[in-house]
Amino acid sequence: MRGNVINGGRFVGSRGCRKSLEGALRHVSRGSGTVNYASYCQIALTMTNALHTSPNRVLVVDNDAGQIAEYVACLGEDFEADNSTDTLTGLEKVFLGEETDVEHNPRFEVHSRNQGDTAVEAVEHALERKQPFSAVILELDLPPGIGGIETAQQIRALDPYVNIVIVSGSSDANPENLGKKIPPSDKVFFFRKPFHGVECRQLAAALCGKWHADLALRLANEDLERRVEERTAALQKIAYFDIVTRLPNQLLLIEELKNLISTGEDKEGDTVVVLLDIDRFSFINETMGYDSGTELLRSIANRLSRTFAEDNGGEGAIVGRSGADEFAVLVPGIESDFEIRELAEIVKKAVEEPFLINGRDLFLKAAVGVSWHPVHGRDAKSVFRCAEAALHRSMRSIDHVITYYHNEMRYRARHKFDLEAELRGAIDSGQIIAHYQPQQSTSTGELAGVEALARWIRPDGSMVPPSDFVPLSEEMGISDVLFESIMRTVCRDVATWRSQGDWEIPVSVNLSAHQLRNRDLVSLIKGILSSTEVDKRFINLELTETVLLEDLTIAQPVLNDLATYGVGIHIDDFGTGYSSLSYLAQLPVQTIKIDQAFVAQLSDPDANTKVVEAIIALGKAMELEVVAEGVETDQQYAAVRRLGCDLAQGYFIAKPMPAAQLREWHGGYEDTQSLKHGSTVIDIDKARQ
Repeated sequence: MRGNVINGGRFVGSRGCRKSLEGALRHVSRGSGTVNYASYCQIALTMTNALHTSPNRVLVVDNDAGQIAEYVACLGEDFEADNSTDTLTGLEKVFLGEETDVEHNPRFEVHSRNQGDTAVEAVEHALERKQPFSAVILELDLPPGIGGIETAQQIRALDPYVNIVIVSGSSDANPENLGKKIPPSDKVFFFRKPFHGVECRQLAAALCGKWHADLALRLANEDLERRVEERTAALQKIAYFDIVTRLPNQLLLIEELKNLISTGEDKEGDTVVVLLDIDRFSFINETMGYDSGTELLRSIANRLSRTFAEDNGGEGAIVGRSGADEFAVLVPGIESDFEIRELAEIVKKAVEEPFLINGRDLFLKAAVGVSWHPVHGRDAKSVFRCAEAALHRSMRSIDHVITYYHNEMRYRARHKFDLEAELRGAIDSGQIIAHYQPQQSTSTGELAGVEALARWIRPDGSMVPPSDFVPLSEEMGISDVLFESIMRTVCRDVATWRSQGDWEIPVSVNLSAHQLRNRDLVSLIKGILSSTEVDKRFINLELTETVLLEDLTIAQPVLNDLATYGVGIHIDDFGTGYSSLSYLAQLPVQTIKIDQAFVAQLSDPDANTKVVEAIIALGKAMELEVVAEGVETDQQYAAVRRLGCDLAQGYFIAKPMPAAQLREWHGGYEDTQSLKHGSTVIDIDKARQ
């Protein structure tokens, strides 16, 4: 590339100065790719202000003392020339507009050297003092010693930003390829002697202004880079750290687990992953408020962090929040099964000790799942997935026992995955139907009620247990779809039975906690009953006591609306809630069903019947109908009848059966009913047809 050639005849007057500065700014702006119009104007303002308010340091290098004196004279404060003033005024108007109060006389601080090596030293010392030169005006021929080109190259090696002007009066001087010899090309110029003082001053003003523009641009870009780094760090913190607890989130936990596995390959011991889930955390949020829930999460995080701090022997342990109410502890170097179990116990105990939140003691229950490398996987994601599988098993257990991953869970996880893919299609294709289990009056022996139970019958005739697909539907978020499907099926069957004869028996449909949270539940049920033309007195809704107590604040208004509409409300598994019974007086309950665990105990002639007696007495006192479920033997049937239970349900009466079979069973049952008032004998063969 060529250098920038400035001849006397080409660099005179305001137009030349203006074009030089405009070109310099265009080059700076175009080269960076980061300067917008506002930044362009700001840099121009900075450059122009610097020209008139700051000393512009210029180094003149020439072995002719007289020539140096000329430079000093034309760059001095006393230098006056009409056209130079006009030139600078015109330049300011280009950048600042027509009105400006800026003093029009730029100031230069001129330094001089008569040899190349001393010039290089001067530039070096200026940089050390953080007072760099804006421009170096350098004679091409500098005998004795190093020449102008070599001097310029050494100066450029020291200062990549200074503008260098090579000056020569020789007609043989060749400015070609200056940009390659002394790069970059936009910071090296060729100036031919003889020149006018105005030209020299204009050149110095243009180059010093360009130097200030470059500096402003560099500072702006440095500030931009700093802000980008800060923003990147902030985004990284958001991406990898939980905002509430400031612990590593699951993304970072996986990365940390990778590092622990990588560094632990050549060391003794396993890397253990312990995951824990806080039971009923959503209930705490709903009852105490989200602020209390947030405070609880932070308290859990702090306690776990203290428990596994290095000064407590938790060297290398990492604590994180892996989900909404889930936490993780990663610990390397565990050498025995005993240590793994001890670690899991420590985690569970740390969370189940009471927390003081807003003046109240909270006692938590935590599910815990454990896996470890390399036994349960060779990579971090596999090990973490195994811990999650173990955690989900722990969450489903009654007492949330600590669960250690084993290979059977892999099979179950795969089975669950396959069921997920199949379940939606099964609902849409009508594979999930209702089976019906009769409820018999213990006083008259008549069929007094029916419970509808969801059954998944595959096309090949195999059956998927409700314990598999009902919880799965809730995890997948389609339990409302499943409920609606069963509800429509039941109402269609009831409508069919009514059209076939004198059917006056109500049918119970099960509700889950998820359905209670559905704001459209009441309107959905009304719509189904209306579309199928089924009288509401033939439909009861049944929900477990545990579900009811967990969501009482939500359940009460929903159940009140349904009861007001005319739908019956039944409580299933009564007696397992271990809670105050005062809710019975608050809710529009018509029937309670004694949990089959209590009924099963009645098979023993010496069994203690006080619990069943108490439940029946409570029901009678509150004018509630009482149903004994799970009746499987004649001894159990005789006991519940003797104790005053209104209805009995179970295999002793009949198994759940499809709609057509129930209708047939009901007809045969009425024809051959052998149970008489006061008798405890039933024709089981006929009853089970």
